[in-house]
Amino acid sequence: MTRNKTYLLTLILSSAAWLSPSLSGQTTFVYERGKMFNDVDAFRMEQAIDLKKQQTPVYYEKNIPGEQQTVSYKTNIPSYKQGIFFSRDSRSGDYQWPNNTNRLLTWVFTRLDDLAKEDYPGIPSNGAPSLLGDALLLELVDGQYMFAKAVAGENSISWFRVNRDGSLTVFLSTLGTDNLAPQAPVLLMKKGKTAYEAIHKAYIALTGNREISALQKRTDKDYFEAFKYLGWCSWEHYHYDIDETKILNDLDGIEASGLPIRYVLIDDGHLANKNRQLTSFVPDKERFPNGWKNIISRKKEDKVKWMGLWYNFCGYWMGISPENDFPEKVKQSLYPYNGSLLPGQSRENIDTFYHYYIRTLKGYGFDFLKIDNQSFLLPLYMGNKEVVRQSKACNLALEEQTHNQQVGLMNCMAQNILNIDHTQYSGVTRVSIDYKKYDEDMAKSHLFQSYTNTLLQGQTVWPDHDMFHSCDTVCGSLMARSKALSGGPVYLSDSPVDFTRENILPLIDEEGKLFRPEAPAIPTPESIITNPLQGGKAYRVFAPTGDEAVSLICYNLNTSPRYRKVQATISRSDYLLRETMTGKPVPQNKRIILYDWTGQTASELDTDQQTELEGFTDRLYHLCPVNNGWAVIGVQEKFLSPATVRIISCNRKQLTLDVLCSGTVRVWVESGNKKELRSIPVTTPGTITINK
Repeated sequence: MTRNKTYLLTLILSSAAWLSPSLSGQTTFVYERGKMFNDVDAFRMEQAIDLKKQQTPVYYEKNIPGEQQTVSYKTNIPSYKQGIFFSRDSRSGDYQWPNNTNRLLTWVFTRLDDLAKEDYPGIPSNGAPSLLGDALLLELVDGQYMFAKAVAGENSISWFRVNRDGSLTVFLSTLGTDNLAPQAPVLLMKKGKTAYEAIHKAYIALTGNREISALQKRTDKDYFEAFKYLGWCSWEHYHYDIDETKILNDLDGIEASGLPIRYVLIDDGHLANKNRQLTSFVPDKERFPNGWKNIISRKKEDKVKWMGLWYNFCGYWMGISPENDFPEKVKQSLYPYNGSLLPGQSRENIDTFYHYYIRTLKGYGFDFLKIDNQSFLLPLYMGNKEVVRQSKACNLALEEQTHNQQVGLMNCMAQNILNIDHTQYSGVTRVSIDYKKYDEDMAKSHLFQSYTNTLLQGQTVWPDHDMFHSCDTVCGSLMARSKALSGGPVYLSDSPVDFTRENILPLIDEEGKLFRPEAPAIPTPESIITNPLQGGKAYRVFAPTGDEAVSLICYNLNTSPRYRKVQATISRSDYLLRETMTGKPVPQNKRIILYDWTGQTASELDTDQQTELEGFTDRLYHLCPVNNGWAVIGVQEKFLSPATVRIISCNRKQLTLDVLCSGTVRVWVESGNKKELRSIPVTTPGTITINK
């Protein structure tokens, strides 16, 4: 059956469902690969959700009829110009919603029904848009923006369905055989003068509502110490093919490189399993005959100080095997369902399992965990009872156990709302599909997805843009700069013999500490509701850096040869975006110096400046304000130059800086009619004073 015929059948069936307020059957939510939930049996609620008139942030349903597992709502949305639907891609035979993995993607539209069209210009290297999603951003005709997102209650979860006629349906369900409670939260919505404001206000409401989240703002969380430094990960170099000898050889290679790589993350390939189900937390004995002791013994205070290990949230990719070697108490905390053992059914049992889960890693001597496959845990429970409550309890247990046992946590494949809305303590989550070496289309999609998802996820965590190869001749340097501006972890995956220093050293100081922005990079206003791979325009992102600068990257991510050359414009108003991410007022009348990092030139930004971007490329700029005749650029050799210095004092005659690394400090100096970009060599980090 063709896609159009499928959607026609979907429309006919969904229209039929609206003819009667109740349906005779119930959807079986038991999850399996390839199964789609575009059409589910749902009781139609008589009162529509009217987003035009909604006054409170959270829409609560207070009159859910008895004996209903799933209800649906016609949803009235305000008149809009364009928007974004956040959902995964849909590929025949593959896993589908709600297993979003790392595939929460940005689907831009003029009308919602664009997403259901056969010729929708999507994202190269990905499938068609899934019409089931978790969030919606609209630019309204009245000039405002509206952001709406699905939520999870005590034992309920909601989602959006885009219909072929451009209408929107909201569903609320237990995803199991039990019935909805009489009252439950359905969705969250806020409006704002800008997209930034609408999203920020929504997340303020979300973090303040313990019924639908267990969150803190990103700025209120501790950031794990190791992630402030450069790291290395085994995955893209080896994938599953790791063993003790390879890891030890690479530790030798990392030391021999002379690069200050401070942590190593051992990724997938070590867990003992049968049929992709976990049998033991003791590493595979053929690959790691000595366990972890020889590897952990290689930690050194001044070299590789921290080590991390990859675990799978579900046990392994398909869950937990009944043939496991867990202690009896842990075995009793699990129960069989749909071919796997699962933690539950009580919160106490779930806590027992994840306490053991984290304690094994801690006992081996590892410092942090990368927890993968998080969004697949909900599907493993689906079709049973108390699906949402148990899945959510697993997320909460993971957060609490890593926090209590002082283990760092890097979340991965964690892009359904149970994961995103319950990162109570952890400060890092992946925001994109895996990076792929030498894959230009994938790299473009990766950048687009990473920055746009940070608009949402960056409210509560630092974004993980994934590992990268410094030696990637297609995009190694672009990836390095994007990692720098992300503010999240930066970890290589090259073979140590392939490390490319010119893409690594600009990220760090002599101790391997990263120069990071004050907040993670996000798209500039005109780049939010756009598809930069298809739109024929430049794509721009920004982040506040240093004490008072804004750093900006302009990209050409277009995939069509028609747009091999595009123009990007930089304006004084770009500097005012600093307030968007810091919340600190920015003076409107500041004079701004524009520093071109590639050309290492500076000029006053008194009129709009144009830059041409040819092919898959980027251009990094720093916008630095003039104060008392000084504009501080920072150390020119580092990507985030403004983050390499701290301004101690600044008057009309003298500037005092704390310089955080060696290199050439660039400062714009004005004295009388003379204006110059001065270079000051610094061989030892510390305080310097510059006179006019």
